[in-house]
Amino acid sequence: MATINAIAHKNELTKDDPNDYYLLPQVTASLSVEDIIERIAKREIATTSVNGTAFVHLFLKECAAAAAEGNNIVTDLFRSSISIKGCITSKDLGHEIDANRLRVSINLTQGTEAIEAISKARVYAYLQPGATGPIIQNVCDPTTNEPNQLPFCGMALIQGMNLSLKGDDPTVGITFTPVDPAEGDSPVLIQAKMVTPNTSTKLQFVLPAEVTTGDWRVKVTTQSSGSYTTKEPRSYEYPEVVSVY
Repeated sequence: MATINAIAHKNELTKDDPNDYYLLPQVTASLSVEDIIERIAKREIATTSVNGTAFVHLFLKECAAAAAEGNNIVTDLFRSSISIKGCITSKDLGHEIDANRLRVSINLTQGTEAIEAISKARVYAYLQPGATGPIIQNVCDPTTNEPNQLPFCGMALIQGMNLSLKGDDPTVGITFTPVDPAEGDSPVLIQAKMVTPNTSTKLQFVLPAEVTTGDWRVKVTTQSSGSYTTKEPRSYEYPEVVSVY
């Protein structure tokens, strides 16, 4: 039976319940395709006659190509579907539209094997000793409260714990880093002076134009630790991808 280790943190967003915790899973390892092939080999499934790594890469690449053609992909691990968000005009009807004009994305949900495997797992929760840095629980548009979706040059809200931006280290602030640097975007640092309110549980700000439409990683860096300032800055990167549309 599989076990997932998770760190328990008090949920400061529900102050009416002092026993309320939320869990952050502890990553055992980041597995590559080669790691998965090694796991298969350990199960005594023959892979010597086939280049397993190349096959898996080819399989995933073909899944992406088929999805881009409007197909839904169904596997034991995941199921994919296409979604489109955005507006067009009557002039666009009957014509092919560049996907960059719209928010076209591939949505993934759990497959049957994934659902069965995770349903049999157990969670071991424990408190993490020592000093705790910032923790992001949610990133959203405060006007809609839709998580992980932010309008271009619109308002953004980060909720969590120990978020207050304090300290004179040049890295202190909110950093947006593009998921795909090949698209030409660079990391964007939003300094504390641009954030209001700037509290331990809430950071609100207007997205600068440098954070263009696309997918981004969000990181909070601060030297704040309760009533005092730490010598070294501490950072937390939000585990979800945030999309700007």
